[in-house]
Amino acid sequence: MDLRKLRYFLEVADAGSITAAAERLRMTQPALSRQVRAFEDEMGWPLLDRGAKSIQLTKQGKVVLREGKAILTAVEGGVERMRREIEGGVIRIGYAPSLGGEILKNAMGCFVQRHSGVKLELHDETTEEMRRKVLSGELDLMIGVRAHKADMEWVDLDSKKLVLAVPQGHALADKSRIRPSDLEGVRLLLLSRHDYPEYWSQVIHFFKDQGVNAKVAGEFDGIESLGVALRAGVGVALVAERASVGEGVRLIHMQPEPDPVSVAVGWRADRALDAMTSAFVEELSLNAQNAKSPGQTR
Repeated sequence: MDLRKLRYFLEVADAGSITAAAERLRMTQPALSRQVRAFEDEMGWPLLDRGAKSIQLTKQGKVVLREGKAILTAVEGGVERMRREIEGGVIRIGYAPSLGGEILKNAMGCFVQRHSGVKLELHDETTEEMRRKVLSGELDLMIGVRAHKADMEWVDLDSKKLVLAVPQGHALADKSRIRPSDLEGVRLLLLSRHDYPEYWSQVIHFFKDQGVNAKVAGEFDGIESLGVALRAGVGVALVAERASVGEGVRLIHMQPEPDPVSVAVGWRADRALDAMTSAFVEELSLNAQNAKSPGQTR
């Protein structure tokens, strides 16, 4: 398959006409038309129904459009992975600072000493933004709450206890430990169900399992905005232990404790990691293990 002709066909399919595609590609219409017909001849299928003023994809054309996009994505990804391994390059990492920031910082320090030609590019994103960008190829790795979905591969790094964040002056602020029954009717603040679906589901199920009715008083797009609402006294929230929610907020353990949040590094399940990215995943795993056993040396 001639990938150049495949690109031309995909451009025509996307634009909806040869004229519009030719303008995008800065080609003449006859030249582009010849390339697309040559691609059809090469494939052995009619891919376009050509009308007087428009074109439509044939059944075969729809299949080639879908699979052709996947082929180009795979080829471009492979070229980038080869370039990174041979020349260095960039590893693009999405991360949640409150969950994986410390492990990431330590791993980066060790990794760059041995792989000085590789640049680590960090993106502070929500869980769902990271997952979407990993699957689209915009990110190579994500560090955050592990999602149990078949389209991602994961290596576990850490688990974080969920504790109750309570602002100063709240009726629960002086307690040394919180029972679920203490939370009956409280105003509950949550990270957004859209941006953090695993966290949101875990917290909601904990309240249901404990038979507690809490009023959801707000959903937030990140730990920083959640911290602002906590400090303003809008409500209480379940957050990861040692989360940075600001001064004036106590983090109190619960009894019984909610299930901990699993922190992991993930990547696309259908795309093997290149040597450099795989080495960085190993560095993350080693630093996570050392953090759990600080007496060990590498």
